[in-house]
Amino acid sequence: MATFNGKYVVWGVNGITATGFMTTGDEPVMDYQSVSVSNTSDVAEVKNGDGDVSLMVFSNHNREASIEVVPSGTSLDVVQGDIDELMPIPGTIITLGESDAHLTTLDGETGTVKEAGGAGMWSYMSGELTRSNDAEARISMVLKQYAGCDLDATLTVGS
Repeated sequence: MATFNGKYVVWGVNGITATGFMTTGDEPVMDYQSVSVSNTSDVAEVKNGDGDVSLMVFSNHNREASIEVVPSGTSLDVVQGDIDELMPIPGTIITLGESDAHLTTLDGETGTVKEAGGAGMWSYMSGELTRSNDAEARISMVLKQYAGCDLDATLTVGS
């Protein structure tokens, strides 16, 4: 627990939740280590006759979340099962939430997610498991949201 003197700051990652890793049963147990969110767009630059950029067109607005977790559990078998679940196939919809209503970076309506139904919904893009001889196993995940992509309309094709 931290004690603050002076100004208010957002501290730590306590209160963040992620669901959608499993279709049935309990979600994997994980201890959040870090979360970062970035927003970006594609940019087309138009140059004038002097070769200087005179116009920029921004499109394809999107946000990316990078999350690092430590899988944990009551036994090694449970943890190994959670590791498998925490690395789903790309395209899996993961819903992120924050317990503090004032913090809406992960689950609020933003310029990228325009309808409330899509708030907090992210597409799982990739994951990486890191293991070493002198540290716990960690999983890093990359999740994305696109302004023009309705994550409520998910369709699985093929078998």
